[in-house]
Amino acid sequence: MNLPITREIDTPLGSLTVDRADSSMAGEVLRLLREAAQWMRDNGLTQWRPEQFKEEDILTYFSEREVYVAMKGSEAAGMFTLQFSDPQYWGPRNDEGFAYLHRLAVGLPFRGAGLGGKLMEFAAETAKMSGRRLRLDTIEHNVKLNRYYQTQGFRYMGTNDVGGGRLVNLYEKMENTGDNDAVRLQYFDESDFDCLRRWSVSPEFLKQWAGPSLHFPVQDEELTKYIAGSNRPAESELLAYSAVHVATGAVIGHISLAGIDRDNGSARIGRVVLDPEYRGKGLSRRMMGEAMRIGFEGLELHRLALGVFDFNTSAIRAYEALGFRREGEQLEAARFGERYVNLIDMAMLDREWHERKSQL
Repeated sequence: MNLPITREIDTPLGSLTVDRADSSMAGEVLRLLREAAQWMRDNGLTQWRPEQFKEEDILTYFSEREVYVAMKGSEAAGMFTLQFSDPQYWGPRNDEGFAYLHRLAVGLPFRGAGLGGKLMEFAAETAKMSGRRLRLDTIEHNVKLNRYYQTQGFRYMGTNDVGGGRLVNLYEKMENTGDNDAVRLQYFDESDFDCLRRWSVSPEFLKQWAGPSLHFPVQDEELTKYIAGSNRPAESELLAYSAVHVATGAVIGHISLAGIDRDNGSARIGRVVLDPEYRGKGLSRRMMGEAMRIGFEGLELHRLALGVFDFNTSAIRAYEALGFRREGEQLEAARFGERYVNLIDMAMLDREWHERKSQL
């Protein structure tokens, strides 16, 4: 499919022109890819290798894909390719109703200017012109790179082995529907520590949402230990997320999938907290709904469980409205001040999720 689109994009380095390229640009494309691969190698990353990119292979791009190059005057500053089916990476999830972004690369002199994000925006608009939405993949073990794509509005769809044990995470661009209450999840990291500290206003409230896993006042060392080894969907026992209010870009909450048991297809939703300024707007439900989607559809789990203290009646009602059922009650499981409180266990199965997900 030919999509001959040219557009100017503004960056801190000035205006760049993005053109659909032909084979006369093969040399520049090869240079950008090898340059990016060498940068990865120099920084200990194994996603690309300079020697994997050969001129004869690059030439096939122009007949099998759409190739786009961003130009700053006569200099190629960045590139990406689009294809309209990707069974190798997406396997049974492949859908020709999407455009698949590959080979996103930014020249070294242009790094740090947000050009990668601008090119992804351009790719999403290009896909939309063909009646499609945008997908991409990235290597599973690079948590920082996965978080970057999440910050650009891509949501996790699953993990696939593309051969030889090489695992990739699959992402799909969220649609811009104009919904002012839209929420997305991105991996929780050091930049979010201050948010948790600010929301944890007392030992009692911290214990209410984090249980015994964190201590007041919350310290960086404890949070660093909390996320150590997390956020690898193929092997981590914990996926820890910050919730972002899409309209404002503000970090408004935290949620996790913990105790991930892939053999038995189960996990536990926990550490659910929302910025007090955003309460009462239904955003907790949005945050929970996306965590449930990741669990049931991205990780393909069979069961999600959670626990809630019996005095937190508003949370109990919210979880029941989402479809969680009470399974039991742990008597006097936690002490708050001079009293002991019960912990209510709740759970939901994948078949129940599929029946209700359109409402969530």
